[in-house]
Amino acid sequence: MSDTLEYEAWRQTRWAEMAGPQGKASVVARGMVSGPELQTVPDVPGQWSTTEAGGLTVTATLADGVVVEGEPVDGTVEVRPGGQLEFHSGRTGSVGGGDGAYGLIVMDETAVARSGLSEILAYPYDPAWVLEGEYRAAPPGRTIEVDRLTVPRTQDALPAPVDLVVTIGGEEYLLAVLEDLPGRRLVIFTDGTSGNGTPDIGRWLLLPPAEPGRPVPVDFNRTTLSQHHFAPPVYTCPLSPPGNHLPMRVEAGERALAYQSTKDKARQYLRHLENRDFEAARSMCAGTATVWHNDGKGDETIDENINGMKAQIHTMESMRYDVVRQLSDGDEVLQQHVIHVATTDGMRGEVQAAVYFRFEDGLITRIEEYAAFVPAG
Repeated sequence: MSDTLEYEAWRQTRWAEMAGPQGKASVVARGMVSGPELQTVPDVPGQWSTTEAGGLTVTATLADGVVVEGEPVDGTVEVRPGGQLEFHSGRTGSVGGGDGAYGLIVMDETAVARSGLSEILAYPYDPAWVLEGEYRAAPPGRTIEVDRLTVPRTQDALPAPVDLVVTIGGEEYLLAVLEDLPGRRLVIFTDGTSGNGTPDIGRWLLLPPAEPGRPVPVDFNRTTLSQHHFAPPVYTCPLSPPGNHLPMRVEAGERALAYQSTKDKARQYLRHLENRDFEAARSMCAGTATVWHNDGKGDETIDENINGMKAQIHTMESMRYDVVRQLSDGDEVLQQHVIHVATTDGMRGEVQAAVYFRFEDGLITRIEEYAAFVPAG
């Protein structure tokens, strides 16, 4: 596999890691639970505590909407690491850890669709930014004070077991390497693009473990945005340590996130219908979304509307949406489109439509469609 193809494969893996069904962009709450006293985790219902034996329990009422292993909680229930957790609004949870210290993560599968995240923008692959460096040993037990993206900002002392030495353009540079998680070597740095092409808080570069003095591959094409950019309220990531600045523009790796506009989302909804991907279309809508057509039947729920389309799809040979024009005002989109229709019994024609979309919190909450069928010929 060529370096470019390998890089593109890495980018696809990276997208799945961050924005896939279990990606970090779907995390809406997280926290640690330790100790026998009842504790709350921000944005998570119920109260959490550990047992004398080191297990984890949740205490909740039925109104809290906590479900453990398919059973609603009304009282105190033990939660096993890896067990199935569910919360109100369709959120799911997972627990990891043991021996009296547990991490709790809550995910919302609609979070990415709601945010409109569509792409991780990156610079084109550049082999000139594939370099070789080496680690230089730091004093035993060294820690470095770094700022964290809390509100207000706080400081944290993170282990920094080695420095990275890398030569760029004939000049040698020294960057502190953090160990923010056990065994993970992380360089957080700023450069000439910071605040002018990439985030001003810096970017990340994960490096493999190696002994000081041994060669270390340093591929700046795999520089990433921090997790903070994908879920700012959840990930209070560390900033670059003092001195971790490269004075040139490192035009390699990830540079920004791209988001769909409400116009884009309206188009995407139609593309899902065109491709008969009804689940994807449904995921773009709020649970309370309603639909109105000029057929005299009045309002219906989004589920009734989509189920009605599913029931008729066997009669459709093909269906293509052509958007003629769109107007938007904040969270509202008005568009004109034509649906080119071919049925399995040989009928051909088009549906001329004017459609209104309303969005709230990034999801479709209302669709109103005025449509008329025009036979071909």
